[in-house]
Amino acid sequence: MAIRSILLHLDATPASISRLAFAHAIADRHGARVTALFGVRPHASRVVYAYSAGAALRAADQEGLPHEHERARLRELLAEREPECTWCEVAGDSVRHGFVAEAMYADLLVLGPPSGVDDEGAAPHGFVESVVLDSGTPAIVVPYPHRQATFGERVLIAWNGSAAAARAMKAALPILQGAAEVHIATWTQPPPLAPFSRLDACAWLQRHGIAARLHRGEPAANVAGALAALAAESGADLVVMGCYGHSRLREQVFGGVTRSTLAKLAVPIFMAH
Repeated sequence: MAIRSILLHLDATPASISRLAFAHAIADRHGARVTALFGVRPHASRVVYAYSAGAALRAADQEGLPHEHERARLRELLAEREPECTWCEVAGDSVRHGFVAEAMYADLLVLGPPSGVDDEGAAPHGFVESVVLDSGTPAIVVPYPHRQATFGERVLIAWNGSAAAARAMKAALPILQGAAEVHIATWTQPPPLAPFSRLDACAWLQRHGIAARLHRGEPAANVAGALAALAAESGADLVVMGCYGHSRLREQVFGGVTRSTLAKLAVPIFMAH
């Protein structure tokens, strides 16, 4: 599937400026349009139970828009790219709900790192986890700070033969096909194979015109640490991995490896669930 529609989350943290530039770079490479959705966690005195542009404007009229300086700066930067980029806002308690609803019309999401409970001006706590698990849309989580000059030139795929890993690798094909180097890492022994055809991940990628190098590691208790070390060793500027977790009632929980990888890796992570 081609990447033609990118949904970018912006908030009032310093990471948003570099994330905006990152989304622009992907859009330029793939001929995509960007929808930037600005939304921060609600303040207790500014609860708005709606997620339309009209609700955002009413909140601004009634109480004054929070984080106005950061919002205005981002709006100014994005205006330089109109009409290829569209600015939207989501207000109040429905940041998660509004972003997930908009994600249904995107090919790729660009998100910031998971926020802490006390991060001022950030998305609601658990926002990244909720969006990746609930939207059904592939996402790139961009770390902060992000200082890499390249993207998608040297890609590392975390592979364990699971459905989640397969979905991520297939969703990343438009990026993998433009990469100069693709590496596949597995800590499963023996390396996963198709049960009947005996096809492996490298051979599957070869059918799509992608040459990949396989790295076999011994089973490790700290897979996230091993993945981070291999990413640094190979000079990877993108890691592709499946997202593991579950949604129960209103609580979204990432699997241990997924959560640890987000914390350890200093490169963007392409995720799918």
